[in-house]
Amino acid sequence: MAAPRSSRQPQPPRSIFVLRNNDLGDVLLVTPLLRALRRKFPEARIAAGVGDWAAPVLEGNRDVGEVIPVNAPWHNGKVRPQGLGPALRYIAGSPEVRRIAEGRYEIGIDVLGSAYGSLLMMRAGIPFRLGVRGYAGGHSGAQRHLEFDSREHVARFALRFAEMLGASDLPENRPIIELPAPPAPGGSIIFAPGGGYREKCWPVDRFVTLAQLLPEARITVIGGETEREAGARLAALGPRVSDLTGRLTLRESFAAIAAAPLVVCNSSMAMHAAAAFARPCTVVLGPGVPSAPAHAAQWAYPETRVLAMPTPEAVRDCIRSGSGSGAAGA
Repeated sequence: MAAPRSSRQPQPPRSIFVLRNNDLGDVLLVTPLLRALRRKFPEARIAAGVGDWAAPVLEGNRDVGEVIPVNAPWHNGKVRPQGLGPALRYIAGSPEVRRIAEGRYEIGIDVLGSAYGSLLMMRAGIPFRLGVRGYAGGHSGAQRHLEFDSREHVARFALRFAEMLGASDLPENRPIIELPAPPAPGGSIIFAPGGGYREKCWPVDRFVTLAQLLPEARITVIGGETEREAGARLAALGPRVSDLTGRLTLRESFAAIAAAPLVVCNSSMAMHAAAAFARPCTVVLGPGVPSAPAHAAQWAYPETRVLAMPTPEAVRDCIRSGSGSGAAGA
């Protein structure tokens, strides 16, 4: 199947497909874009293509008419193997791509911007395509594109796609998570020691020391199966620390974060979920992310404090002083 090429934007579009087959935080960051598109085009069919692991992020989201599985082998930490061969086989033969084609979407947006994303949209027969130049390629397969800027917040950058399509009524630049009921107040401090690759993460030893430096605090540890060891080490400090690693669904983790007085985490999904509920969040960067101001400019929110490889004592002092929210720090 070859995509027809349209040089003119449909006015107004009857259908829009948004591709975000990336990790959990990436999908959270696209929710303001989905809200902006819904406001601008209230009658359009809007679909989001995400990996199965991220579908719960969009559960209950009224801005999306359909969530389409896109378990594509590129730019995520879930599908293996990745690379040129697996990507081309997926684009050429996946039933998931055929399902996108059946939707006959008029506009396609590859939020990340990659050659694979452009090829997927072309294969799915989407005639008017938006992409990104300067990040992962693929802009030559799009009718219009944004110029990648590492100094701009990722969610605000995504909102530029809505502006490109004529939207001016933009939502606040923070993720949107719909919960079935308001969170119960009085939750404990959340520690989220996970965060992808090792160099990105604050060492577990420092999370343990920080917990010891907060002897009166109730702490709940959340994360996936890969954080079970960290959770057990923290829980060994006593009954005031609850280890829920590997036990919560993603939606349950969202609810725990929504009720928390504070979230302490690596640069991860937990940071973006905290922002969805305007919860104070202290982000502790590992050795692979040396610049707190640069990282904050691209990923943080008004309630976020970003610290580059801090000592546990520095994090404790930040929490006790109430400076765990606000501008980023080095």
